[in-house]
Amino acid sequence: MTSVSNPLLSSQRETAGASTYEKYEYQYHWALFRALTEYELGHDFVIFVELHEDVILGTSLEGDSANFQFNQIKNVSGSPWTVKKITERKKVGKDIKNSVIGKMLQGVEGKSFKDKIEQLNLVATCGFNLKLKDDTLNLSLVKVGHLHDDCVNDIEAAISKELGPVKLPASLGFIKPDLPATGFDHFVVSKISEVVDKQGSGAFANIRNIYRVLMDDLRKKGVVTVDYENWDELLRNKGLTHLDVHRVANLNIKFAEPDKIETLFDQIVAEMGLHIGQRIKLKRAYQKYESEKKYTKTTVQLEVGNKIKTSVKKNIGTLEDLGISEFLVQSIADIPAETIAIFQNIDLLHGAVIYELILELI
Repeated sequence: MTSVSNPLLSSQRETAGASTYEKYEYQYHWALFRALTEYELGHDFVIFVELHEDVILGTSLEGDSANFQFNQIKNVSGSPWTVKKITERKKVGKDIKNSVIGKMLQGVEGKSFKDKIEQLNLVATCGFNLKLKDDTLNLSLVKVGHLHDDCVNDIEAAISKELGPVKLPASLGFIKPDLPATGFDHFVVSKISEVVDKQGSGAFANIRNIYRVLMDDLRKKGVVTVDYENWDELLRNKGLTHLDVHRVANLNIKFAEPDKIETLFDQIVAEMGLHIGQRIKLKRAYQKYESEKKYTKTTVQLEVGNKIKTSVKKNIGTLEDLGISEFLVQSIADIPAETIAIFQNIDLLHGAVIYELILELI
């Protein structure tokens, strides 16, 4: 990357949100979820949180060529937002606040980077009830061009009273996000697992550590309110890039040789003293758990894996001192009853514990 001036240089509209980021956990998770989606697609990107807008996506690490997607994030419950809701102005004390759309448009008006904004999105978990030209469509991203003329006219009339004569930009969009309003942290963890599996099938990864490191990085950078003249400084101090995601993922992935896994499994079942039929059943149970862990991606599966992994780590000393049989007994004893109840038989439970053990040993 060459050192260029910062195309997003402008006094930041707000700093209060940056200093109280604990209230905005959803937008940080949405930012990471969006980063993971871009990374999975192999895109060059940078994500900024609390820079002019809640979340900004830059399409390149080169300041001269980057375009931007500005996203206002709202984690709200209730009915889908209507024209009335998105243009509503509330009175706070003696002041009348901008509407959500008015605030977004005013935030980019007159800025040097306005022409580089390819999308200006309002993201709301409750969704939107806006009249479309084709009411049979169910779009995840509704652009101004999709809106019925009457709907556009109603929005423009309301915003014109607020800001003066306004024509809605073609870049304006409305998104109902894939990231749910609740349990979004588990959803992001699941997304990391999905991305890692695609990056290296058969790899063992510390998914939780990847999540913690990336979230900590976003939070740390989100509270930065300094204005940087240099683009490279902005990237380094405020942005999360595809290079950052790649680095963190690679540091937490173990690419194990299949032969090593097979050898460990064979050593374990040999010490258990199983006959051939029992070995076949245990191998099937092991493979079933492995497949579910890699491809099921539910919050239940994630929690089950975490409970078993915790028990396995706790009892590694038992394995070293007393062997595999006592290790299995002690490990299962430390797994919560509600987790054990998910498994239909002891072979499936043994298969899960052995899988997590091999993951720990490699």
